[in-house]
Amino acid sequence: ERLAEADTAVFDKTGTLTRSRLEITGIVSLTPERSDDELLALVASVEEHSRHPFADAVMGHASRRRYRHVDHGDVEYVVAHGLNTRIGGKRVQIGSRHYLEAHEGIDFGGQESTIEPLIDAGNALLYVAEDACLVGLIALRDELREEAWVTLTRLKGSGIEHVVMLTGDTLRQAEALASRLPIDAVYAELTPEDKARRIEVLKSTGANIMFIGDGVNDAGALVCAQVGIAMTDGTLLCREAADVLMLREGLEGLTIARDIAFETRRVIDSNFAIDLAVNSALLVGATLGWLPPIASALLHNGTTLAILARSLPRSPRLRCESHQPLPRRDKIASSWDSVVKRAS
Repeated sequence: ERLAEADTAVFDKTGTLTRSRLEITGIVSLTPERSDDELLALVASVEEHSRHPFADAVMGHASRRRYRHVDHGDVEYVVAHGLNTRIGGKRVQIGSRHYLEAHEGIDFGGQESTIEPLIDAGNALLYVAEDACLVGLIALRDELREEAWVTLTRLKGSGIEHVVMLTGDTLRQAEALASRLPIDAVYAELTPEDKARRIEVLKSTGANIMFIGDGVNDAGALVCAQVGIAMTDGTLLCREAADVLMLREGLEGLTIARDIAFETRRVIDSNFAIDLAVNSALLVGATLGWLPPIASALLHNGTTLAILARSLPRSPRLRCESHQPLPRRDKIASSWDSVVKRAS
């Protein structure tokens, strides 16, 4: 019912609107003491147990280059920010610019001429610092899912009035991707807590939200939304927090899920109307003496069996683009709850 009533679709970016497999487009060591390959080996060694899409891309690229593992100390995971560890007595930090600059006080001033062209080319950047000094960066690019535009367009045709994107990436990166899709609002540079708060703000405006995500960073938003939907390759925490789990790669399942919700809602509403009409008629007929008790009982039970038969599993009518948002069913739900309570 909540999925059929949704009027706002909120998407995570990386791994949801884009493919979870990122491509490394550049490795830049900023110190002469370490080559690009050595920088890649260092980052891959620290990221080897992380499930973040950036880590998967780094590990895949490093494995193809047959990197040599770098021994390191215990790794501290800072959710939505990065990783910390010690290598050779030095403190190594890997993560976003916001994390290294705002939380760790690392100066980026001298490297803007290197960073800006990579960002302008549409790359996401993973930064590496050693003893509070920026020593390298890795450029990654994510690919927009081919079905993203069609899926979002169909969702809008099914009654979704607003499409919103939440991401931890920079605003420039987020707006570049959003410009290629029918997205109404973009919120960037968000922590997991920021995403959950943004969902609460949208809910406070009366929006019925379906949130679609795939990572640990999305768990809070999945819980806060009226309907949380996890991608098939999402993390365990993401899948546990969601109400709906996509079983196939891609976004096409979202329109199918809406169709199933609409069809189920249609069957529930029509069953309720049929049952109410038939039983009311039987009650009037029995009260006025038009129907004997046995006939009334048989007709009543026959109606119940007919409704059960109508409710058997069926293929949904896959016409997502033809639906309109459905009204809330608070009054019907309250009436139905009272019927169930009396029956029990």
